[in-house]
Amino acid sequence: MTTRRIADLPNFADMWEARMDRRTLLISSLGVLVASRATAEQLSLRSRLIGMWSLTEAVTVKGNETVGRHPPIKGMINYNENGWMSVQIAGAPAGEISHADFYKLSAADRAVWFDEYYAYYGTFEVDEAARVVTHRVVNSLLPYETGTILKRDVSINEDTLSLVTPPRDDGSGKTTFNRLVWKKAI
Repeated sequence: MTTRRIADLPNFADMWEARMDRRTLLISSLGVLVASRATAEQLSLRSRLIGMWSLTEAVTVKGNETVGRHPPIKGMINYNENGWMSVQIAGAPAGEISHADFYKLSAADRAVWFDEYYAYYGTFEVDEAARVVTHRVVNSLLPYETGTILKRDVSINEDTLSLVTPPRDDGSGKTTFNRLVWKKAI
């Protein structure tokens, strides 16, 4: 018969503690993963809106007809944490023109180029329940927009932002609205 000394016996308390530490680590790691995913899904609409977005699509819907803006349309919209926003959209007419040649154009021809650019800045608020962002325009390229309030239905799916203007009658009895789609840039 072999005699074992107490010092040679496994320390069951240490073995149990090591096993529990591995289980605790595994369970807590799973908890962190689940919590971080839940947190990402629970971020407010406003917090997901913050950042710079690049325009990928701009269409006007008139009745049953969808009219896309002619390329090359480009744009950026920026929502800052401090509550300020700005937007710039450019859809330059075909062709290139130099600085000197631009100023040689007639006022009517220059207006064609200016008509392809749109910009404003101001503050914004988000109605989380209604999923609406409100832009309070401080200044705009279009003087009549300065001081106005512009509301947009907003949806965000991963890195894609969709802004839709409220429907309005275009004067011919057709309901019209604009839809702009943006991709997260920063």
